[in-house]
Amino acid sequence: MLYRTVFLSDTDLMTTAEPVTIFDSLVGEITQHYHRGRVLVAIDGADGQATHGFAESLAAAMRSRSWYVLRLGMTPGAASDIPVATLPHPDKYRADEDYSHLRAIVAKFRESKLAVDPSVPEVPADAMLIVDGRFLLRPELRGIWHFGVWLEGDMHLRDESLEAQVQYTRDSAPRAAADAIFDVTNAASPARVWADTC
Repeated sequence: MLYRTVFLSDTDLMTTAEPVTIFDSLVGEITQHYHRGRVLVAIDGADGQATHGFAESLAAAMRSRSWYVLRLGMTPGAASDIPVATLPHPDKYRADEDYSHLRAIVAKFRESKLAVDPSVPEVPADAMLIVDGRFLLRPELRGIWHFGVWLEGDMHLRDESLEAQVQYTRDSAPRAAADAIFDVTNAASPARVWADTC
């Protein structure tokens, strides 16, 4: 099996060699359905480090295919290409959560008005915005994504965070809404779980 060494910051989860086929295959799947236009991808999961590391690896694989990629991390303090103001609390799940700021970013991306790089004054016609964080596959947001990824695995959550995750998975069924599911128990080698909506 071929491996690619991915160099990420110390805060990223996937800091060791990863199977090339995992992300190349996912890139192929996404671009098979969305080979043109501005594409929105959500990486959802309970572990902020896991979603961030997975999203960064996917972004690197997309860039290697000459895609213009922007990243947005919904976890406070996460590195992001897009300045972020107020975001929902990452440890609470509420039905009335305000995602208006996220929706505004998505709208600007779709309209090519999300200028984050002076050398690229507007988003190219073919571009991808990869957003990672918790609760992104909730019913209120599903319609904005072209492709959704659900990450699962063994993790230890604080009581408040665990309660929010149980409520979210029970009420919103993100696993069933995902286009792709990955087990990230072994951070160095995410494994595809073939139980998604495909």
